Amino acid sequence: MPTAYERALDRAVPGVIAETIQITEIPAPTFRERTRARHVYDRLEAIGGWSHLEIDGLANVVAVRKGQAGRARLLLCAHLDTVFPDAATPVVRSRGVLTGRGVGDNSLGVAAMLGVAQAMQASNVTGVGDIIFAANVGEEGRGDLRGARRLVKDYARDFDAMIAIEGHALNRVQIQAVASLRYEVSIETDGGHSWSAYGRKNAIALLARAIVALEPLMPDPAATPKTTMNVGVIRGGRSVNTIAPDAVFELDIRSVEPANVDALLRDARRAMRAVVGDEAEVKFKRIGARPGGSIPMESALVQAVLGVRKALGLPEPEFYAGSTDANAALGAGFATTCIGVTTGGEAHTPREWISTAPIKQGVPYLGRSIVAAARLPRTTIRR
Repeated sequence: MPTAYERALDRAVPGVIAETIQITEIPAPTFRERTRARHVYDRLEAIGGWSHLEIDGLANVVAVRKGQAGRARLLLCAHLDTVFPDAATPVVRSRGVLTGRGVGDNSLGVAAMLGVAQAMQASNVTGVGDIIFAANVGEEGRGDLRGARRLVKDYARDFDAMIAIEGHALNRVQIQAVASLRYEVSIETDGGHSWSAYGRKNAIALLARAIVALEPLMPDPAATPKTTMNVGVIRGGRSVNTIAPDAVFELDIRSVEPANVDALLRDARRAMRAVVGDEAEVKFKRIGARPGGSIPMESALVQAVLGVRKALGLPEPEFYAGSTDANAALGAGFATTCIGVTTGGEAHTPREWISTAPIKQGVPYLGRSIVAAARLPRTTIRR
């Protein structure tokens, strides 16, 4: 027979879907999440029953639920920010599908966490350790996990394990953190008028040469351990009739093996400087560094999640290496995983979508997994 909490989770599903739409339509570009944070704070305040509730200096929203001594203490993270700078993010509703910028990454994750919080408080769940509900900033792009890093630092003595929540990841369980380095690579020259100063060095042309030099270093997509390199953004120049005095691109290097990231960066630096030579200085500015890490599949935390999946009849998940808020805690040595609520696609595009039907299982899955983990004895959670 379902418990009061399990019934509350089932009842929460329509509200989670409605909340997802509302959250998606509140703009939250990385570094500008405060309006969405205030909405989440107000929702948590209305739920009530917290021993501590605040918006911290970064705009992380934190609600602490005190629990039973000796049980595992959890930090839950669902990131507020999106990759989209849009002033508005309207959601298109069709049969069984919601389409909108950031609807699954990560508006649904935040909404589901709120739904679980409400179900937990309303049903007075007992026998669990302390639970820290956090809607955090800075997961995407140049945010460099700054919200999750701050939470891990500030609450390091108050939690034993972390669960990150991503809307799209219903059938995936993260057991490894992909290490990454992100650099801004720039070149400056004297520039000048395209006619009267013709012959001077063009920063865009030199930067293009540097980018082409990366091609022979691109890792094989089929190689293991998987390693990637990507040029994601290019900026530069003044006008069509100006010899470009500056140009910059953003470089992303990732691997499940952290040593591969460092080695590839060294090779990339050497290759770019070699092709530019003494014609200009190639400058490197680090704009991101995400730690790697892993958790064994046999860990108590992962097994608690898998037990819930089995009880709900969910399929065997994909165990994956990801780049999520979980990286911040895994890199710090905490038992950590990332799980989700539904299926969808086209993340980080204006066509991003989620299926609503799986949320009927996704919310109970998330809620039961949190309680199953928080009922573990603290002694079973290993850092």
